Amino acid sequence: SARVAAFAVRRCRLSFPLLRHAAKRPCHVKSTIPLLARARGFSTVVDLKMGEETEVAAEVEVRAWTPESKRTGVIGQKMGMIQLWDDWGELRTLTVVKIDSEVMGIKEKLTPKGYAQIIMGGFDKNPESVNPQLMGVFKSYGVDPKRKIVEFSVTPDALLPPGLKIDARHFYPGQFVDVQGVTKGKGFAGVMKRWGFAGQAATHGVSKTHRHAGSIGACQDPGRVWKGKKMAGRMGNKNKTQECLQIYKIDVKRNLLFVEGSIPGKKGGFVKVRDSLKKPFDPETPPPFPTFVQLEDGEESPEELVRPLSENDPFDD
Repeated sequence: SARVAAFAVRRCRLSFPLLRHAAKRPCHVKSTIPLLARARGFSTVVDLKMGEETEVAAEVEVRAWTPESKRTGVIGQKMGMIQLWDDWGELRTLTVVKIDSEVMGIKEKLTPKGYAQIIMGGFDKNPESVNPQLMGVFKSYGVDPKRKIVEFSVTPDALLPPGLKIDARHFYPGQFVDVQGVTKGKGFAGVMKRWGFAGQAATHGVSKTHRHAGSIGACQDPGRVWKGKKMAGRMGNKNKTQECLQIYKIDVKRNLLFVEGSIPGKKGGFVKVRDSLKKPFDPETPPPFPTFVQLEDGEESPEELVRPLSENDPFDD
């Protein structure tokens, strides 16, 4: 028993310096009260001081959309790719994206262009796998731990109350979106795979360099290799954005987006989905602004929303 007591004392002595070191580095989150108070449509103000309970807004004010408005994006997860036939019998290659986003807070400082920053979290995480400091940040925002946290720039009229969950109906079928994600890592690749070089001849004096790049520059002039020269190197594992992808179908019940074409990343990877920049909205078909709001006296949405097809048969000559 004496040995056990002495061992316990030594463990306590070792733990005290670690506790003192942690106390010197507290985790602090800047309060966003001023910006929240200026935002319209907020029913309550969220105080983001550490250790205090937060109250989130329960209502969202439906506002009029303008061409200058910029809505928030959402966090999605790539579930895979499928193929579907439409009513005309045309084959559609689609990527399935699961949407799970919750507004965590807002950054107080505005950008020089007048945009605010919405802090968005997505996909719940096991609290046991979150370190205490990061867990304190989530508690200060009043949300469960999230696997992915991103920021989206929005105009002041598109601000959303913290605690609001955004589903797939934030978009509508036929809309164009931009999807950003991290591409698959391919490792070290040569110029033929990485850049599509044709390679060198199979015969006629070529030996051992059939897949080599060849010359990478001139001689005395310029006397160097130009910046950006395409060479062998690590391929993939970079942030890429696939632009102007059209939404074919929305599964309202499962919060799924069916996007035509492919998107960056592997199966199960996280992506950011936002309104397309190069193909803005038609004023005749504005989006739900600032996001989709289910009215109490309104009709319930169907389980699936499909993009309307053209009246002309695509197979007619």
